[in-house]
Amino acid sequence: MTKKIINDMLPSKRSIRQIPLSKDKKADYQDLKKEIVDLEENKGNFKPRRVNKIAGGNRKPLNPKFVIWLIAIICLLALFFGVSILFSSATVIVTPRTEKITFNNDAYSAKLESAAATDLTFEVLKVKEDLGETVEATAEKQVSQKASGKIVIYNNYSTSPQRLINNTRFEAANGKVYRISTSVIIPGQNKESGKIIPGSVEATVVADQAGEDYNLKVSDLKGDFKIPGFKGDLRYVGFYALLKEDIVGGFIGKQRIVADDLRKSTEDALKGKLKDQLLKELYAIKPENYFLFKDGYSLDFSDLPDTAVETNKVQINIEGILNGVVFNNSKLAKYLATQKIANFDGLPVTFIPADNLIATLKGTSPVLWKNDALDIKITGDADIKWQYDSTALKRDLLGRKETDLKSLSAKYKDSILGLKVLFRPVWTRYFPDNINKIKVEENI
Repeated sequence: MTKKIINDMLPSKRSIRQIPLSKDKKADYQDLKKEIVDLEENKGNFKPRRVNKIAGGNRKPLNPKFVIWLIAIICLLALFFGVSILFSSATVIVTPRTEKITFNNDAYSAKLESAAATDLTFEVLKVKEDLGETVEATAEKQVSQKASGKIVIYNNYSTSPQRLINNTRFEAANGKVYRISTSVIIPGQNKESGKIIPGSVEATVVADQAGEDYNLKVSDLKGDFKIPGFKGDLRYVGFYALLKEDIVGGFIGKQRIVADDLRKSTEDALKGKLKDQLLKELYAIKPENYFLFKDGYSLDFSDLPDTAVETNKVQINIEGILNGVVFNNSKLAKYLATQKIANFDGLPVTFIPADNLIATLKGTSPVLWKNDALDIKITGDADIKWQYDSTALKRDLLGRKETDLKSLSAKYKDSILGLKVLFRPVWTRYFPDNINKIKVEENI
């Protein structure tokens, strides 16, 4: 029996080079071998080309264009949100506390001056304008017209006021006499910084006689106007007048005139325009916190001398004076709230009239501004609105969250019924840190 040698029983040795490789592994091996050769030949310029596959992964490198677009989109989104926060704003919608009151020909009294806190007081605002329009003078007639103009009368006699009656004479330095067209009261002297300041008042004067001789220019007047009736009295020195504007219009003779119907229609149109101008000016000078009842004013017109423009044309001139009776809105609202609302808490309020509110103001004089007291009758509806400090509210909101509105509503509960907010952009839920970016609107 043949003896088996142990070496014949062991499997023959195989080199790793003899182990078969798959096609992919062979390809990887050949590539790696080639790169090693390249490394040897190029002295370190080796750049692996199939590392991912050799490592066993199948991932492909990211497309550079895709990476750039992704970064750009992220930057744009960051910029958009940053800019939206930078330009964010908030509008706070306030529902103020209000209460409706109704008047049924209710009567009240108001005084021009009163120190009592319980009294209703008023003030008078005066505006004056004149307006002219050129028209054809188609008729002719003999006229005898007196000149007129404006003077300023001074009281440098005493601290007491001086009343001058209608038709009081004033004599110019040239001896011509003029008369005031209405009575006036000249205030007394007063002191300012130790210096005596004479009281003064403006008045219209009319020539004592018709004719061009009584026309007088400011530049031609030499000396003051004196009051002949005060001659022989110290008042003759203490009272005097200066010419404020030219005295014009004096004329005797034939003159081209405007036909009566044309004059009337022109004057009516001028009065309408003057009324609109005067009311516009009155509302412009009226303090913001003052209230003017509808038709709570008196309006007076006066004819001024015509002005010759051309041979057959003249300018018709009208002067208008408007005196408006105004009330401090806060005081008026508090006074009426006390009268109309049971258990009124006395907090600051504002008076807001409805469209149907009508007030009639009457005094002992038909001219409103000449009364020291007025009787007021009111019919219609109005709202009493409790006041709040909108600036303080905006300061309280700076940098706060939307959820903080609840605590602020409690703070302003006496004057505000509710608070809502609209943010811009809509996803913002914080109030801006800049007070100018917070707006307050009312929902009444």
